[in-house]
Amino acid sequence: MPDDAPLETGYGPAVSPGDNVLNDFVRGTATSFAAFGRARGDRVQGIDGVATLWDAGSPLPFFNRATIETPVSDLDTLLDTLHAFYGENPGGGPFLLDTAWPVADLSGRGYTLMGHPPLMLRAADLPLADPPPELRVIRADDEQAAFDFEHVLAYGYPAPPMQPVTKPTVLTGSTLDAEGWHHYVGYVDDRPVTAGSAYVGDRLVRVDNIATLDDARGRGYGNAITAAAVASDLSKPATLIASDLGRPVYEKLGFVALLRVTYWLGPRTT
Repeated sequence: MPDDAPLETGYGPAVSPGDNVLNDFVRGTATSFAAFGRARGDRVQGIDGVATLWDAGSPLPFFNRATIETPVSDLDTLLDTLHAFYGENPGGGPFLLDTAWPVADLSGRGYTLMGHPPLMLRAADLPLADPPPELRVIRADDEQAAFDFEHVLAYGYPAPPMQPVTKPTVLTGSTLDAEGWHHYVGYVDDRPVTAGSAYVGDRLVRVDNIATLDDARGRGYGNAITAAAVASDLSKPATLIASDLGRPVYEKLGFVALLRVTYWLGPRTT
């Protein structure tokens, strides 16, 4: 290799798919949120393979998301770009800066550290247990199922800014057909009690939006809805970002922690 050739970082769009799990994960995550946002008609912007910005104007930061796709060398320029993008809609809620790589303390720029949740991986060849017999899991493919999905997400996560749920505000319009996305609802006696999503990318399945109503927990329903999401494509390894509270549940399903990502809550204006 020539002495002046740049060293390979292992991350970014120039890296071949399959080179490493983390690169596949962050690029698949960015692609998934871009696809979901565009299906909703939201604002989506890519920054030269460095980040993908999605703004649903939601009160929840998870739907206003800046996904970092590679280690950032010029953090100040990136933050200026984020504030210009999200500042175009000052009436929306705060946004989430989602990075798999540590960054400097951003509190001086008005950010609040949300935490360092674990990224977990499940091998493709592991078996899945059957759901509890009383639980009926369906794919959310119509407006009623979308409403039920959102009800469980709002009250099971819980997400107070989404309450009360009177109509779908997340799975709207063509989002049920957004490329790569699959959404599931679990029912007991026709009552929706658990919900979750999966995005099937080129290399990985990414599990997301797992929630179970409080009075339905401890019965295996969260495991079952996670298994349904994993089963969206059993030929691919599955990934997810867990909470520390939920981590033992996913470990029982065969997920193992790889590393911890970092979430910062960003303000619309400074």
